[in-house]
Amino acid sequence: MGRTMTPEEAAEVRRLWADYYDAAAHALEIMRQEGTTEAVLPRLAIISARAAATMKRLKEIHGIAS
Repeated sequence: MGRTMTPEEAAEVRRLWADYYDAAAHALEIMRQEGTTEAVLPRLAIISARAAATMKRLKEIHGIAS
């Protein structure tokens, strides 16, 4: 059986999911408006790194190995 999250962890999880979905929506909006040109890729890489860090933290909280 999994462990119970503290109220602080539950709040963090909600914020992290919001951040993750915001990053995904932001990346999609950039691609929709500007495409995936060479000039856009560095910005998409930054957004992708932010989403990856968010997912890593979510996995840590849930005890999921990366």
